[in-house]
Amino acid sequence: MMTLKKYLALVKVAPLLWLLFTLAACAALPGSAPTNFYILKPAGDLKMSGGALAEGVSVGVGPVQIPGYADRPQIVTFDQGSAIEVHDFDHWAEPLPEAIRRVLTSNVSSLLGAARVFPYPADFRPDRQAVQVAVNIIDITQSSDGRAVLSLRWHVRALYDNVVLGRFVKSYEAPGTPGDLGSYAEGLSGLLGRLSEDIAASLADLDLS
Repeated sequence: MMTLKKYLALVKVAPLLWLLFTLAACAALPGSAPTNFYILKPAGDLKMSGGALAEGVSVGVGPVQIPGYADRPQIVTFDQGSAIEVHDFDHWAEPLPEAIRRVLTSNVSSLLGAARVFPYPADFRPDRQAVQVAVNIIDITQSSDGRAVLSLRWHVRALYDNVVLGRFVKSYEAPGTPGDLGSYAEGLSGLLGRLSEDIAASLADLDLS
């Protein structure tokens, strides 16, 4: 039968035993891997092809829509067949649609002039010569062999009259290293540069006067 003295001693020791047990359990758990963050960058070697943008025209870039599978902080890549891989410890540094719009706006600004190109709808006041470039991305990923893949549609719309002036479809690829997500981010930034050149050319080819 437990005496009062033994009971009081056990009460004093029990918290210490619990603490030691908790520390031992935590020490047995594997450490969490650090999260890596990746950013998309504007291109530095853009070239304008075709004619020039009509005088007085302003351009709003956006919105950018992406597939549901890619609309998350984690980077998503393709595996074999229809499987995808969600990289829990490799994230985009900002929401992917916003990152793409930021890069496209910067690139198209470099090609057409910063005073004429704006993110849409933010910081943009449409007038009779204002147009919108809306982008709908169909696929955006790294394939199992390391290629950066970008397939999309975009349309150019006259904002004042709400008339679509042109629709365009493009697919782009760039080689990369399988499993290297830094390589993927760099490859995707390059593809957005090529897309920006095609968007600028599509604007120059339209009758926007």
